[in-house]
Amino acid sequence: MSATDTAPVQQDPSPPSRVPPPAPSEWRVARAVGRVEARHLLTVALVPAALGALMSLGYGGDVVDLRSASFNAAFNLLLLAAVTLVASHRAVTRARRDGSEELLATTPAPARARTAGHLLAVLAPTTVGAAVTGFSLAALVRQTATVGDPVLSELAVGPVLVAGAGCLGVLLARLWPQPFTPYLACFLIAVAELGVNTPVFAGSGLRWLVFWVEGTLWWLVPRHSAAHLVYLLGLVAMAAVGALVRHGVTRRLVGAGAVAVVVTVVAAGVQMRQPQEHWRAANAMFAAPESVQSCWSRQGVRYCAFPRFEEVMDHVSQAVTAVRAVMPEEAWPSRLAVTQRVTALDLQYAGDAPRWLPRLPDMPQGRVRQPDDGELHPGLDFKSWSAVQEVGFGVQLGAKAVGLPVVPDPRTGEVCLAANQARAVVALWLGGHATDDAGAGLVWLVERASEAAAARGRPLHDAVVPIAEVDVYGGFVVSLDDARLALELLRRDSTDVAARLAEHWDVVSRPTTTSAELAQLAAVPVPIGGAARAPFVAHMDPDLVRLGAPCR
Repeated sequence: MSATDTAPVQQDPSPPSRVPPPAPSEWRVARAVGRVEARHLLTVALVPAALGALMSLGYGGDVVDLRSASFNAAFNLLLLAAVTLVASHRAVTRARRDGSEELLATTPAPARARTAGHLLAVLAPTTVGAAVTGFSLAALVRQTATVGDPVLSELAVGPVLVAGAGCLGVLLARLWPQPFTPYLACFLIAVAELGVNTPVFAGSGLRWLVFWVEGTLWWLVPRHSAAHLVYLLGLVAMAAVGALVRHGVTRRLVGAGAVAVVVTVVAAGVQMRQPQEHWRAANAMFAAPESVQSCWSRQGVRYCAFPRFEEVMDHVSQAVTAVRAVMPEEAWPSRLAVTQRVTALDLQYAGDAPRWLPRLPDMPQGRVRQPDDGELHPGLDFKSWSAVQEVGFGVQLGAKAVGLPVVPDPRTGEVCLAANQARAVVALWLGGHATDDAGAGLVWLVERASEAAAARGRPLHDAVVPIAEVDVYGGFVVSLDDARLALELLRRDSTDVAARLAEHWDVVSRPTTTSAELAQLAAVPVPIGGAARAPFVAHMDPDLVRLGAPCR
């Protein structure tokens, strides 16, 4: 044997070194954190999302204006946005509340990756918001009748607000990780929204610097929908970059932040533009409406409409046709014009906005009544038509047929008293045929008048009922007994009642024919108490309309 064969093998006294595993990439960590936190945000988003979906179902009617619905669609997601802001902030600060920040600091994943994961998690409630918006749009489109087209840039505002709220929550958690921070942020945002969405800022470009801008006067105030959406996207990007920059500045973050700032500033400038030509066109709606309207004739009726609202007239004409179908041909007005004008119905949600719109010098101040020009003036926006307003429009047409005033006295604001007059009952019956829901509107008027009389302790027999929006529709009031008789006639076969009225039209349209005589002619056994002894209006704003003398 050789010496080499017998020599002992030398052992290395030091153990072999272990190479630590490579640190996971930031993107992998961010995705892992994002998946976990997305489930958490998704859980807390379900309830506000369901409430937003339910709120959207309340927007509807016989006719839905998809443009106006688009402008206010984001309102249904404001609660979801607020919840997302709070939940994302609490998710980021969870380690601080649990006292595990030092433990997280020992992991190989950098803090920036965890922040990126929280930002990715915001996609979950954003997707839910988009689903709610899609559900709302589908529900509106399935309505029996729609006008206009949806504005996609406005519909996208809601989901973007949810995304922005989530990113803002992450940013605030990195800058100010106090428990009360997200609640204070929600409060300040609400104050800003409520303050800017007021008549004071109706004509100011500053109103577009907030997140959501309501669309009540969208047909008057300049609205740059696409620019506002880009502005919001820029704010979202700035919040996300700001949250990541908290952990250190990189070349990519600096570039992304610079682009976000430039895009936001440019979009803000575009959306705040107030073009003079827009204000001139809007003021023409008040000063010279005929100069900006299109007119046409259909079945002997002349219709005139503003360009943005021409489709509405298709549904107005249906109401006119429905009333005409049950009216004797000899009673039909020889000349009938249905013309769009800006009425109190169109300005009822504007408040004192006219005070703050100096570029619209001819915009009526306060509540404006219809002009007494012999024409019918339906509201611009059918989306706000309730059953009460539908019967009111039909009663306008019925009033022309029987010789009752269509509007209150333009000088005194008085409505005449048509209690116990057969022609008033006929006008109500005709108006109840305007739409399928018009009769329900008359029922509501009767119920409201009865409740108001009971609350005042006044006899029901003395209560008189103003027709629909009394400062817009109807120049007369009727007694509760008259309204109940009209409802009873509406329950009968329309063909039979129409035939009886046509046979005795000269009688039932006279001012001297009583409601009791009409009930006898129509073979309706409804007790009529006669004229009210001390008539009073059960519900009506005395500053707008007052009760005058009997109708002649």
